Amino acid sequence: MCGSKNSGGKEAPIPAGKVPPDLLTSLLSMPRLTSGDIIVGPRLGEDAAVVNLQAGALVVTSDPITFRTPKPGWYAVHVNANDLAVTGARPLFFTLTIIMPPGTKPSSIETLMAETIQAADALGAVLIGGHSEISEAVRQPVISVTMLGRLIGSKPVGTGDGRPGDAVIQVNPMAVEGTSILAAEHREALQAEFGRELVDRAGDFLNHPGLSVGVPARLAVENLPVGAMHDPTEGGLATGLREMAEASGCGLTVWKEKLLLAEETEKICRFLGFDPLGLISSGCLIFTVPGGRAEEAVSLMAGAGLAAVQIGELTDRPGELAMVDEAGKREAWPIFGADELTQA
Repeated sequence: MCGSKNSGGKEAPIPAGKVPPDLLTSLLSMPRLTSGDIIVGPRLGEDAAVVNLQAGALVVTSDPITFRTPKPGWYAVHVNANDLAVTGARPLFFTLTIIMPPGTKPSSIETLMAETIQAADALGAVLIGGHSEISEAVRQPVISVTMLGRLIGSKPVGTGDGRPGDAVIQVNPMAVEGTSILAAEHREALQAEFGRELVDRAGDFLNHPGLSVGVPARLAVENLPVGAMHDPTEGGLATGLREMAEASGCGLTVWKEKLLLAEETEKICRFLGFDPLGLISSGCLIFTVPGGRAEEAVSLMAGAGLAAVQIGELTDRPGELAMVDEAGKREAWPIFGADELTQA
């Protein structure tokens, strides 16, 4: 490790300001995916990247990670790649901004960089530049990624491309991300209530089923007449579904008993007093197909080992959103002004 040491052999914090050149050089020398299309890449002294783009539409997204998570760099890469995936694109390049609080040790920023590279390499995304510093403006790591990608098909998929009569498909359980965060934040209390095994499984939602929706999104775009597609994040599945319906100018009916909800999520949320419908849900994918193609869509996902089900349908009654319980009773749509995670 390249971090500086004091006379006692302990690791000294990084001073405020830009990350020291020797540490930055070490971070940028970590083995990672690269590309022959990079003309000017991430290196000391460069403030911008230059890449050679071949013909095709460029898709760009940017999103920060500002709340406490076990692996913020890993999260940042995946949530941005998901934003590309639901547009019908695959990631190509990304820039990375890391702002760390005073007192940060070199090993902490090295670990963060390593997890970021691990996530990016798995997705095929190449680091092309960014910025890093230590600042009193933050109390915990703030990680921001800007990701560039290319469309898989001839046109992008929109959140508002659904049509009345479309079947709504859910892939993977709701609140995957939120469950893993709650398991880490409340581990002792949850272990006392449910035992270590359940809490370990919940914490591992970060990896299984994971936060990426790249595989199901690509399967859908390449094989189905997809209407709308969305990845519910802050505000949970209920917010993601409402956004899809409103953007499409449609109403929405959801069959509550069909919603995919993991046992671990249900138990943890009930114990802590959270509603899983409003809990951040990276890792879950929702999309629409014409009503007659719903069974095909579910079978396609199942063939790839993915949990999927039709959970409802878009209607021709804009603004009318309802959940229907097992008895056929229509419930008012749950509205979340902020993600349930903010209560934690």
